Order: sequence, then structure tokens, then C-alpha cells
Amino acid sequence: MSLYNDIADGLSRNGLTGSVRSGVGSSLNGATSAVAGALGGGKLARTVASMGQSAAVNAAMGAVNKFVPVQAQRAVNVGAGAVGDLMRGDLDGAGLRLLGSGLLNQYLPGFGGGVASQIAFWETPTPLFGGISPNEAKRIYDDMRGQTLAKKNLWLLEVTSRLQGGGLNMPDIFNLFATELEYAPLTLSGDKHHVGGAVIDAVRTSEPVELRLTTLDDTAGSLKKWFSAHCAAVVAADGTVSEPDAYAVKISVLHAFITSESNQGGHEDIGLFRPANLDVSLSRREDGLQELQMTFMQLDTFMAP
Repeated sequence: MSLYNDIADGLSRNGLTGSVRSGVGSSLNGATSAVAGALGGGKLARTVASMGQSAAVNAAMGAVNKFVPVQAQRAVNVGAGAVGDLMRGDLDGAGLRLLGSGLLNQYLPGFGGGVASQIAFWETPTPLFGGISPNEAKRIYDDMRGQTLAKKNLWLLEVTSRLQGGGLNMPDIFNLFATELEYAPLTLSGDKHHVGGAVIDAVRTSEPVELRLTTLDDTAGSLKKWFSAHCAAVVAADGTVSEPDAYAVKISVLHAFITSESNQGGHEDIGLFRPANLDVSLSRREDGLQELQMTFMQLDTFMAP
């Protein structure tokens, strides 16, 4: 490495005062050893020689502070550090060093150490944000804040059928009294076949949807009567079974919106079902509203509403 590079590297790492201190100390190392040897080489001799070296270093530093103004020392330190950054190819580091020094305040008011420290803070990864920089954490937060999440308590239910020409339909009551809805809209089943040491996945079929609906009911038992009428249409008292067109129940579920007018592209599931089970729980130990557990089973999966 050339003499210029040696000086630049030393100034970049130590600054002006640090370079003077280390240079004077290095120059006196030999003389200090000689003085300690002349005095016998003991602990006292080494202490006296070290005191002499410290006095020389302090004298040199006093001369620097006397003849070189503090602002000039600061400029040299910043400039040398920037030179070191540029020699390493670190352009961002050189720029931040100049901004942080305050030397440009008279030319760029407000671009002092505060801005540089803020830039360093926002771009430095920290464990507080999981090992990413605050700037990256802010970007993730902004992305999340810009999303409109679907809420589980906002949904529109519509239950209708063609039983008795649609005379039993009461979609508004169903939507008003429904409290909970659970179903798995997509279920695929298959088998695993072993071929040597490998396993082959053989998809077999898509499973029908089982929908579980929890509702309240009025004192007249309107929803109980509706469910009973549809069950009687599926299997009559004499044991005969009707065709699906007579008892098919169309169930539509709109996610994230509670009315058709407010719907803005919400996801909607529609299917044809038949009544499967009705659970009623009564208790004299609890003063609460009566709930019905209705279970519906999807009809032939190839049948569209």
C-alpha cells in the first residue's frame, strides 16, 4: 500500500488527533525502551520512561490544539473519514458522515446531525422489530393498514326452497335469527398408494358439504315448523322418499357484507341441500334464548342451484 493510502487509512480510522497521538507514541517506543534499559529495566525504570512518553504525547496534542482550530480538526477528521469511505466504495457512508458532521449546516440548513442520525436509525436493523429496519417495519405496517379484512360477524344468509310453491319461505327470519354458521365449502379426498419406497397420491372425489346452522326461534316455533315440513317432504310418514326437486333447499352465504346492496364483491357460496338433523336443547336451570342446531347435507354435487 502506498504512503498516501497509509495516511488516508490512518486518518479515516483515527482522525487527526488520533493519528498524531498514535504517531508520536510509535516514534517514542524505541526511545522509551532505551531509557528504561539505561535506568536498570525494573518496574520503576519502566514507569519513569512511560511517564516521559505520556508527557511527550500530551505536549504534541497541546500543540495541535493550540495551532489547529477545533473546527479545522473536525473538518480534517470528517474529510479523512469520508476519504476512507470512498476508498472502500462506501458512498452512502461518506455522505452520512458529511451530513452528520454539521459542516454543511450553513449551506443546507436543517441537514445536520439530526437528519443523519434519523437516516441511520430508520435504515438499521434492530431486534425490537424482529431483525429488520424501522423503515421495513413501517412498510409492512402500511401494507397491512391498507388491507380491508373480512370480519367473521358480517355475513348474509339466504335460505329458500320450492316446497309448497315457495309458500314456506322466510329468508328474512332465517337471516335475522341465525347466530352461527359452520361449513367446509371444499373437501377433497383420496388414497395413498405405495410404489416401491415412494407414495403416490390418488385423488378420488370431492366430498359433499355439511352445513351446521345455529338459529334462534320465535314463540310460535316458526323455524321448527319449517324444518319439520322439509323433513316430511324428504321422507313421508309411510316411508316413501320424494324426488330432490320437491324438498331441495337453496342456501346462499355472502361473506363480509350483511346486505345485497352493500355487497362490494364479497365471496358467495351457493348450494342445494336437504335437511339432515335438528337439535333442540331446553333447560330450566338457565334463563336464556332457545337455540336450534340445524344440519343440512348437500345434494348431488353435480347439481347447480
